[in-house]
Amino acid sequence: MGMDEGMADMGTGSGSHEQAAHWLARLLDSDVSAEEQAAFEHWRAASPENDSAYREMERLWAQSSETIKHPAILAAADRAMRSDRQRARFRGSWPLKIALAAAAVLVVGVFASRWAVVPSDPLGTHYASMAGQQRTLHFKDGSSVVLDTDSEVVERYSAGTRRVDLLHGRAQFQVKGDHAWPFVVHTQGGTVTAVGTLFQVRMQDKVAAVTLLEGRLEVVAPPRNGASQTRSLTAGQQVKYDRSGQMSAVHDADRPLAEGWTTGRLVVHDWRLSELVAEMNRYSAMQLIVADPSLEDIHISGNFSAGDQTSLIQMLQQGWPIAVHQVSDRKVELVRRH
Repeated sequence: MGMDEGMADMGTGSGSHEQAAHWLARLLDSDVSAEEQAAFEHWRAASPENDSAYREMERLWAQSSETIKHPAILAAADRAMRSDRQRARFRGSWPLKIALAAAAVLVVGVFASRWAVVPSDPLGTHYASMAGQQRTLHFKDGSSVVLDTDSEVVERYSAGTRRVDLLHGRAQFQVKGDHAWPFVVHTQGGTVTAVGTLFQVRMQDKVAAVTLLEGRLEVVAPPRNGASQTRSLTAGQQVKYDRSGQMSAVHDADRPLAEGWTTGRLVVHDWRLSELVAEMNRYSAMQLIVADPSLEDIHISGNFSAGDQTSLIQMLQQGWPIAVHQVSDRKVELVRRH
């Protein structure tokens, strides 16, 4: 979608909150061009009001998914979507769910102070990705973050530390080197400290997995019996810990898996079918269910397009005695073929 479709009309005639809502909706889409990203950064830096409004929209989107489902907000969003002006702004390649979300966030943003939807958080800026979406964030120090599907971070930079909290999901961090300004990721009560590195952190089943692709890292688990364990990683290594302070030994990382997901690929080796299905489900509205327990332990290796459930189903039907039962548009059961 070009800049003249939906973005060029966001001039001085619109309020900062309205512009911020539209920018948020555009950036949530998957086909944002470098030109649009640059235009957004220019708009955000143009005034403190724009920056403040966008931070508020980020917080609303990240923290108020349930509020956006409120009938009153959905009704207001629907009315907004029905207007000629909104139809013009949201036409083209934007998915309907993005347009509706933008309208809903716009309504929440405009009336947030009246409804007290989300308390202001002066300590950081929230960034989130939706299910099936990946986002790339560029921070003011030159570092960047890739958010995997359904993930959320909070940027809390200060004069002494570049702090980022991973609240859920997975993220890849490309850190700009600065020995005087350490980059620290907080998650599950532990910390990951980097200077100039490329690494990933994932929260899954209450366990944090830290994977280092380039450089060096120091990982500190939460205190356990009054003391914290620390692990130093070199490129190609991984360590895991949980909130109780238990920490694994350092081991070799699965580099193909770690390097694949940022490009939309799931490169797996000897995974159980149940594991593969669970991972693919994270990227798609269509949910696969292994309905026959005897299929769960089938072991699979391959390179898959994340969220491409149709291709996965075809592969399973060709290689194993598996049939499908279409429960609904968004639910498919995998059963043994007799």
